[in-house]
Amino acid sequence: MTVFNSAKNIYTLAILWVLVIMLPVPFIYATLFSEEAIEIVPLIVILLIEVFFLSMLLDTKYIVDGNLLHYRSGPIRGKIDILKIRKIEENNSFIKTSTLKPGLSNKGFTIHYNAYDDIFISPERKEDFVKTLVAINPQIEVC
Repeated sequence: MTVFNSAKNIYTLAILWVLVIMLPVPFIYATLFSEEAIEIVPLIVILLIEVFFLSMLLDTKYIVDGNLLHYRSGPIRGKIDILKIRKIEENNSFIKTSTLKPGLSNKGFTIHYNAYDDIFISPERKEDFVKTLVAINPQIEVC
């Protein structure tokens, strides 16, 4: 089993950390300076959003285990059969065409697998990542 952490873009990290820090501020302010009862529904929503962002920040990685590539970014998790990967395409542009993007950087790879599926991921050690996948499936086209 090989673990590849996600590369981190400073702007993505800054945005997520600002959201984590600033999201509860209005609720805390209202709670401290208002004499009304605490609303439980907004509190639950804010806490769920906080947990979502924190889990993305702290738990985004890719694991190669046997013939499977497991990806996880907070609650977004899945696996791809490496033997069904057709192409790995480097993608460093700001705009990503993939609908699934479990990564914390805008520099990474679009992995095309099955007939029409793709995913954008951003491992820290890009060369090692590609070598690991190609060692398992030499038919992968690397662009």
